[in-house]
Amino acid sequence: MKPLAELKASTLLAAFALLPLALSAQNLPKAPSVERDSLVKLPKPADLKPTGPVTLTSDKAELVQGNSAVYTGNVVLSSDTLKLEGDRVELKQYAGGQYEAKITGGPAKMNHAGNGAENPPVAARAKTLNYDSRSGVLDLISEAFVMRGTDEITGDTIKYDVNQRRIQASGGEGGQVKIILQPSSAEPAAAPASGTSP
Repeated sequence: MKPLAELKASTLLAAFALLPLALSAQNLPKAPSVERDSLVKLPKPADLKPTGPVTLTSDKAELVQGNSAVYTGNVVLSSDTLKLEGDRVELKQYAGGQYEAKITGGPAKMNHAGNGAENPPVAARAKTLNYDSRSGVLDLISEAFVMRGTDEITGDTIKYDVNQRRIQASGGEGGQVKIILQPSSAEPAAAPASGTSP
């Protein structure tokens, strides 16, 4: 006959060995399965690339030749994520719904939707906007201004890549580019100046 201490230890080991079987036999709810990609997915600029139909409204329209037209008076050219506005739009259409647009106004304006802190909304204005949907590049010419979220960029000319959300600015002859970066609201308060008591 086994000593009592040995018997108790072997009984406990057997009980622990059977525990996983007992638990799996019960109808325990399963944890919801979450795909790894959905946990690490961040907003991407490509998610904001203009797609779908383009709507153009204006006070007047004139077909110039074949695939070209001129629209005047309160012109708005918009797609799902991009909106262009001006007093006059010269539009040239290409195959596959692609187009080039020259928008002029006092000023001409652009709004591009955002999808969070990584890709905030972008608004722009200039005397002339040249947009080519094939390359996704918008050229802002003369008195150009871009606001990305709360940050501001001013220059003579600014190039905005709509698909990549990349901004390049130039001050022109003798001019400079001016950029104002707003501090994040999550930043800690500034430390008191030296020599002052807390």
